[in-house]
Amino acid sequence: MTPLSGRFYNTKLHMAMAQVTDNPAIAEGSSIHQEAKQQLHSYLRSNIQPLMQTGKPLDLNDILHRVNIRKPKLVQQLGTQQVQNIVQMLLDQ
Repeated sequence: MTPLSGRFYNTKLHMAMAQVTDNPAIAEGSSIHQEAKQQLHSYLRSNIQPLMQTGKPLDLNDILHRVNIRKPKLVQQLGTQQVQNIVQMLLDQ
């Protein structure tokens, strides 16, 4: 296998994984995925956690709605399930 065909295979593999997992970021490569995760964590830390700390009752759906409205590109890059998992981890803390 030549290096070029290996790259082609990896691209095809990432595209297939993106389709199966409903996660477009995988098709672009892991660095974009990691950056999107960092941006989501930053948004949650700076905008959602302070609301929760002041006693505002927020459940999973409330937070997901806010993220979908304010950060639709992140949701698109990470996929809905990944965003939901990250938000759930925040709620479980």
